[in-house]
Amino acid sequence: MKIVFLSRFFYPHIGGVEKQVLELSRRLITKGHQVRVVTTQHERGLKKTATKDGLKIIRLTPPPLKYLGLLYIWGWLVGHINLFRSADIIHAHSVLIWYWPLKLLLPKKPIYVTFHGWEGIYPIPKKNILIRKIDAWLARKNITIHDYVTKHYGIKADEIMYTAVDLPKATNFKKDYRRLIYVGRLDEDTGLRQILQALSFLPGFRVDWCGDGPLAGECKKFGPVHGFTDPRPFYQTAFICLSPGVTSILEAFTYKCLVATTYNNPVKKDYLLMTPFKNWIVVKSSPQKLAEAIKHYSADPASAQSRIRSAYAWVKTQNWDRAVKLYEAVWRQ
Repeated sequence: MKIVFLSRFFYPHIGGVEKQVLELSRRLITKGHQVRVVTTQHERGLKKTATKDGLKIIRLTPPPLKYLGLLYIWGWLVGHINLFRSADIIHAHSVLIWYWPLKLLLPKKPIYVTFHGWEGIYPIPKKNILIRKIDAWLARKNITIHDYVTKHYGIKADEIMYTAVDLPKATNFKKDYRRLIYVGRLDEDTGLRQILQALSFLPGFRVDWCGDGPLAGECKKFGPVHGFTDPRPFYQTAFICLSPGVTSILEAFTYKCLVATTYNNPVKKDYLLMTPFKNWIVVKSSPQKLAEAIKHYSADPASAQSRIRSAYAWVKTQNWDRAVKLYEAVWRQ
């Protein structure tokens, strides 16, 4: 099959969506499919067209102004209609809005969408909810990352998944029980402010920050900020992962870390607790309670082992081959 993925950001940009599109594409290509990714040029110097592991990447350069950027993308897609006309499958990762004009021009072309995460704004703007509802209506089928989407966006999920991960070759890790890790953007909308408040009650603990963002300066008070780097070496030694994002949570499970975090609004709360792994993570409603939990499990790591073992057993089933089979099944429907 000829498959076209649409994604706002893609390799070498780092993020959960980017990783999922890349790993899916690699495996689809090994199965004999042709895959192309249409994305934006997130930094200067990146080629407009490139190839990565047999995957063709096409990068657009929309103007930074929000609505002019969307008009540019609409114009580009219409101008390259043959790319989509010749495709067997068009699958958007959260940005099905890019395809709206082509839906009018190619009404019978099968299109699909994966809804990743949320926009980080609470309350969720009505405009964002409306766009997702239109996307779900236009798509033949949708895949949603997390159960909370149906509650907060009012759309029916055709399939639900929690991304996928690779298992490390090693299974035994030497843990420092006063060492923590955070992976992801260092920004307000992630609930990081509450985590920083919890850390203020935890002298003697060290955090490795694998990410960057506006709160990087405050994060440095509690440990080194490594930027967007490979977090695997830090997962190996950390006992507790503070990250509230689904990709980092699953990665932490594979390295037998305990996940302990908090939330800053009802959407983020459901993002963490409307999941099959809710009983294996520690989610507290305030910075003070989070700090108390971290102190408890660090002083008595044996009390966390049942959670860690259950999470590890489950995450072994969340592999990329399973994810590819899910996508192929959705397309066959």
